[in-house]
Amino acid sequence: DFETRLKDRSFAESEVAMRYGLSQAHLRGDNIAAADRELDIIRRLKAVAPMIETLAAQLRLKHKDATGAVVILRAAQRQFPQERAIAYALVESLLDAGLPQEAIKVTEEELLAYTSDARMHELQAKTYAKLGKRLQQHRAQAEAYALRAQISAALEQLQFAQKAGDGNFYEQSQVDARVRELKKRMEDEAKQAKLK
Repeated sequence: DFETRLKDRSFAESEVAMRYGLSQAHLRGDNIAAADRELDIIRRLKAVAPMIETLAAQLRLKHKDATGAVVILRAAQRQFPQERAIAYALVESLLDAGLPQEAIKVTEEELLAYTSDARMHELQAKTYAKLGKRLQQHRAQAEAYALRAQISAALEQLQFAQKAGDGNFYEQSQVDARVRELKKRMEDEAKQAKLK
């Protein structure tokens, strides 16, 4: 459909949008060379958008060039600092490039600005897992669950964190405090439910 509409020039959207859609379709169909060609045309059209940069990074990853994806996404992050999709893709690309320490730094910076970003908490949990930091992994996953109002699952993750045995006293104390907070939240929600 994209190819036909581009050939006939019968589209209400911009040519860039059509070519982006076509490139994504080729990418999903594993026709990487065709996806690359469409991205090259998009670049020649001088289009600027976060989704184009994430597409370019996806293509670099398909070419097994995680470092190239990181370069694209770091530049895109400077250009579009508020764009969540770029931040997520950057963390994933850093992990693919074997740079979990850098990925942790990105998640920490992002979570300072967007504390209620459940997906970033999940990416942080994934990154801590790669680093072998089990307490921090379970703690980050617990926060993702808590933000999605899955309190039982969050408490379970915090219990795993308590048993991990690899955190320092300060980290362990934070986990214990969060367990108390979430248990209180569950109790309060149960009381509210009874009043209804």
